[in-house]
Amino acid sequence: MVSITQTSSESANVSLIRAGALGCSPTQPTVAVTLECLELYHQLRRRRSSISIQAIAKTLCALHNMTYTHHLRVQLSTAFDVYLEILRRIRASLNHTLGRAGPTWKLRGACPCCAFTQPDEPVLSPARLHSMDGNFSTKRLDGSGHTDLREFASNYFVPEDQVNQFKDDVRQRTRGDGGQGHCGDNWRAANPGEEDQVKVFTQTGIFLLACRHGFVECVIEMKNSGELAKYSLAAVNQVLEVCGKNQGIGHDIGCASKSTVASSSLGPKAAELNLQIVVNAFHGFAHNRTCQLDNHPLYLRGFGNEDLETCERIFSSSNSTAPLIRHASYFHWKQFIDLHFDQWDQDKYLELGKFLIDNYRQALRIIDQYTKQLQAFKRTTGFTDEDFEQWYNEEKTYLHDCAKEPKGTALAVEYVELLQKFQFADHLCEHVNGAFPDVHTGAIYSRHTSALRKYQLMANAVEHFEKVNGITTRWTPDDPEYKASVDYVKHRAFIRTVEELEGLLASYKMRKHISKALTRRSATIRAAIERYNKLAPRQKPPRPKLEYTEVIGYASLGDFALLKTSRSDILTKPWVVATNRELMMKYFKVLRSREEIDRLNVEVHRLAIWVDFDEEKIRLSMAKLKLEDSPYLAAEMAQFLAERQRVNGIHRSRGVRPCGGGVLVPNLEEVVEDDEDDEPISNDQALLLAECLDRVS
Repeated sequence: MVSITQTSSESANVSLIRAGALGCSPTQPTVAVTLECLELYHQLRRRRSSISIQAIAKTLCALHNMTYTHHLRVQLSTAFDVYLEILRRIRASLNHTLGRAGPTWKLRGACPCCAFTQPDEPVLSPARLHSMDGNFSTKRLDGSGHTDLREFASNYFVPEDQVNQFKDDVRQRTRGDGGQGHCGDNWRAANPGEEDQVKVFTQTGIFLLACRHGFVECVIEMKNSGELAKYSLAAVNQVLEVCGKNQGIGHDIGCASKSTVASSSLGPKAAELNLQIVVNAFHGFAHNRTCQLDNHPLYLRGFGNEDLETCERIFSSSNSTAPLIRHASYFHWKQFIDLHFDQWDQDKYLELGKFLIDNYRQALRIIDQYTKQLQAFKRTTGFTDEDFEQWYNEEKTYLHDCAKEPKGTALAVEYVELLQKFQFADHLCEHVNGAFPDVHTGAIYSRHTSALRKYQLMANAVEHFEKVNGITTRWTPDDPEYKASVDYVKHRAFIRTVEELEGLLASYKMRKHISKALTRRSATIRAAIERYNKLAPRQKPPRPKLEYTEVIGYASLGDFALLKTSRSDILTKPWVVATNRELMMKYFKVLRSREEIDRLNVEVHRLAIWVDFDEEKIRLSMAKLKLEDSPYLAAEMAQFLAERQRVNGIHRSRGVRPCGGGVLVPNLEEVVEDDEDDEPISNDQALLLAECLDRVS
């Protein structure tokens, strides 16, 4: 900071700018900050959002042997706000010239690997992969900075009116709406009404949409609420409006979101454009197994090896902004979130080439290692790829059946219960008639009439049931169907408890590495075991009681001997065997890895074409600015070009090259080349890559 004495505010600020400083006041500035100092803090704040204005002000005071006072922090903050505004206006002018302005640019073209489609390239389905999620770290206290009335314009944030159009679009989620097997009940995001609303916060967090490469596509501020349906619907609406058909979105409550979108005003459009909403890979293992088989990307075609957990990685970085924006004004809250994400996107552009190469290496390793294991397994057992697909379908069908009682069984039980009530009413009539043949006495007449009425009601009920369900011959106690139903009723509660415990255990095995989900599932399993232990001694023959540690210790469903008492004898199914299940998952992992290579071929192609297009576009825009007599903007464009050439040079150095068929793959030497933290791929992997090149050429 430097002190000045000047009477004319306009001439003072102009002189200061020419001298390389920025005044801390628009009128009669007496203190100024050098542009180098502001730019230093600008770059530091972009890369470390936890560095506060106060920390920089104290640092400057220490360097200049000054005593820190609060007004110095205020002056530095004022100058920094003006400096950022200048930079934003310059960048807005450049983006306007480049045709990259407007709130939809983040979705339309910020990520070249997603959006820079080329003619005659292979069709991807889903065409693009997105991730969405909410985060509550970026709260802001109500009333903070209430004297700051400035509005911050950001192309990241979706306008509030576009969000609130969905506030009454669907009813509030309730328990059981979460998807298959009520898996959504375990997620706070699926039950926002249950969250304690701390009224001291105006902004309770942000809801994010990002592409699979990490670019932030839009941000929605959550106000005075939890993760309401309107936020996800607003994000989905952005995808449908800008990106078009065949989009894929991952959400940690994707099963619930899919139902929410289908029941909203976006439902018809989402169905028409073939929108797919799935569960993120890591979060998916905390959903019940039935939901996994329906919604986990491992089992869905076209999703490759993408885990759709991009938002979690972004939040891991953006959480560093939380301490400094909790008490900020609304203007500063938005400004510093925008600044953080702007730098994040620049970093993601720099890392694009590495992202593609790393994913290529991962896919090749999976194909190489798992293919060998699968081939050995199939030679030993005689199983085929068709068997893996059949196991998946059988498990999916079985778990769906476990969630509900078969319709035929339920009807048989209902019919037998009606017959038993009818038989009781018949015996009651016979007893009343035999014991009291004289029905003219008042009390006896009343009993006889009551018994006859019950008999007639039950007779009508049985006849109606038989007519509705097409039963032409009435069952008798000697019929096999009748006996089987009576026997089933005796064990009905026990069997349902066994099947519930069975489903819980199958789901538990897939989620034991997630502590919070494990705690919830553990409590549910304990409750199911308690119900089982109450019913087990009453069975014929009596069943042994179970201990929690014993059940959790079972290595697989095959060790769960009590399943033999359930209605379906699944222990004979190959997919119950632990080894078979593991190989089935590896089979699907290989399928997804081959899809990943196909997607990477397209994305590398787009990036390779983009780097040349990008630089040429910037050169033409720079020439246009010179012709329009805007030398200063042209100079800024030249600086922007130099930055892009440096980064694009890194992409080129990774060795992408075009090949036939409109497909592009990384240079073989670049993929084989070892990184410091990676093992070199094997000769078999290199040969496999060569086969991939031949296949797509």
